[in-house]
Formats: sequence, structure tokens, C-alpha cells
Amino acid sequence: MRDSKKILLIVGIILVFVTTLLIASQNLSVQGKKNLRSANMHLGGKRYEKAMPLYEEVLAENPDQLDALNNVAAIYYDTKKDYPKAREYFIRLIDVINGIYAEYESINETDEKAGKKFFKDNIKKPKLNELLESCEQFRDNCFTQMVNSGKIKIQSEEYNEAIEIFSNIAEIVPDSTITYRLIALCYEKLDDMENSRNFFIKTAELDSTDMYAKQQVAILYFNEENYIEAGNWYMEAAKNDPENPDNYYNAGIAFNNGKKDSLAYDAFKKALEFDLENLNTLVTLSNIALSLKDNDASTIYLQKAVDLDAADGTIDNPIYVTTLCYKFYGLKKYEELIKYAEMWHELESNSKEAVQMLYNASKELNNKELMDKYNKMYQSMQ
Repeated sequence: MRDSKKILLIVGIILVFVTTLLIASQNLSVQGKKNLRSANMHLGGKRYEKAMPLYEEVLAENPDQLDALNNVAAIYYDTKKDYPKAREYFIRLIDVINGIYAEYESINETDEKAGKKFFKDNIKKPKLNELLESCEQFRDNCFTQMVNSGKIKIQSEEYNEAIEIFSNIAEIVPDSTITYRLIALCYEKLDDMENSRNFFIKTAELDSTDMYAKQQVAILYFNEENYIEAGNWYMEAAKNDPENPDNYYNAGIAFNNGKKDSLAYDAFKKALEFDLENLNTLVTLSNIALSLKDNDASTIYLQKAVDLDAADGTIDNPIYVTTLCYKFYGLKKYEELIKYAEMWHELESNSKEAVQMLYNASKELNNKELMDKYNKMYQSMQ
């Protein structure tokens, strides 16, 4: 059995399974046995067109006949390349074998001696364990071959034909996510974004761990300007990789575009947890906090952004410094104002506004030394 399995897998030549089973469910009439022998002879001689009708007669008499089921499945798989039909027969064969195992379990529960004899005669001797393993592998190979035929159509850009193949597979194996994902990709290639989105949704519904499908749904909703749904799907994707900031960040952008400030704020805060030095996230949080009328939080986030920007000794975004100074002035945080207004002055040495802000802050702090310093500086600029 192992040799025949190896040949089937590598070369594709079908060998005849000539095991004679003694189990009652495999019984055939005299004519049935004759048909089976003749069919096996034709199969051995590769006369498949003569073998097939005889196997069909055997199965008409006994639908559970293992040899006939196995060899018909093999012909469909290896010769006809009809993988859906081959899979159907392999599944039938698996069900029959499992039924024999179930019969053994039932007998063994009430009579261990009879169960032992049944196992020896009907399972061990005909090597049903090997046959079951082989059938399960070929059942799965049939599915792989079916999917590959659709992939070939995708490679040749025959997307409608590929959709038809994958749709047929989905009817046979309705819980397979790969087929729905590939259908979604085909529709995307055809610029049918609604169907593409719907099949990605189907994929995500069947497999909640499929982050890619969830991200694709989010992207398609975003492109349709359905920002709330896009944000929701990015948050769903984040569940599959909770320490990756990208999904939170994208969700924040989507919610922000959808004018859902609170949702956007929460999403960007999650993104910041896992990417503390993201300047864009800090600035965006500052802006959203301001929209939510939380000026303290807005200032804190912008301060962190400026500090991050200045960490390498240069300021790439001077507007952040200017804005931060006005925030501190409005909050009457004069010590902090002096620190960042000095930074502003370094960036724009001719800015009277920066120097005036420094003078006003030192005056509010009643620091006469600084008042004198900034007053002289201001006078020199007149």
C-alpha cells in the first residue's frame, strides 16, 4: 500500500488495490465479484474506459465496496484529472472506512474477544489504517489541485474563469477561506470593489485570525470614503496583532476622516503605546485633543513631539515650536514657555515675536534679570 501511494504521489500511476475484505458490508453477488475482477484487470492494463462501467455496476450493487470506490477515485484523480469527482469518491471511501471502525468499537464494547477478531479480520489484515491515511491525503490533494487550477487562470489574467472555478470549489468546500480570498482578489483585479470587499468579509468571518483579509476590507471601505467602517475593520485587524501600531494608526486616520474624534483619539493612543517615538502620532493626538477641548493633553502631546524633533540637535518642524509657545502662554505656564521660546528664538533670531514672548514670560515670573536680558535683546532689534 505504501509503495502504491508513493507512485500515485510522484508518478501518477494508479496501482490496483487487490485486497480481499471479509467484512459483510463488502459482500458481492457472483456477478458482482466477476465484475470487480474484470474491472481490476482492465485497470491493471490501463484500459480505464472498460474498467469504469464495471466498477459502476459493482457500486450499484454495493455502494460501500471499498476496492471499487478506491479505484474509481484513483481513475478520476490520475487519469481524468477530475479532482472534484475524485474528492467525492475519496470522501465516500473515508466514510465507509470510518463506519467499519465504528462497527468495531460497537462490537468491542460488548464482546472484547469478538472485537479483537473483527479488528484482525476487517481492519488489520486489509490494512484499513493505511488506506484511510492514503484517502485522506488524496482528498486534500484534490482540493489543492482544484485551487491550483484557479491560480493558473489568475496567472493568465483570466479572472472571470478563475472566479468560476473558485466558486465551484466553495460549493464543494464551503468553509475554505483560501477560495473566498482568491475570489476577492480576482474581483479586485476586475475593479469590482464591492464584490471584492464582500468576499474579503466572508474570508474574515470564516477565519477570525486572517488579519490580511480584515485589512483589505478596511482599505476598500476607506477608498469608498466609508471611514467609520474602515476604522472598525482596522481595529478588528489589530486584535490579531495587538502590539503592532500600524492597524491602530490606520484606524485613527480613518476615524479622524470620519469626524469621530473620540474613536480616533483612542486609536492613536493605542498606536503610541507601541511606537512611542512616532512624531506624526504625537502631533495628531495633539490636534485631536484640541478638538476635544482638552488643551492640557494637546499641549503635552505637542511638547513630546517638539522634544522628539529636537532630540538629534536639529528642529525639522519649527511650526510645532511656535504653536507650543502659544499653548504654554495660554495656559500661563511661563517657565515652560521660556524654554521653548528660547528654542524659537534660536530658530528665528530675527523674530521679535519670540523675544517679546520671552520678555512677557519673565515679567509674569517677576524675574528681573531675565526681563532685562530680553528687553535689551528686543531693543537691539528695533
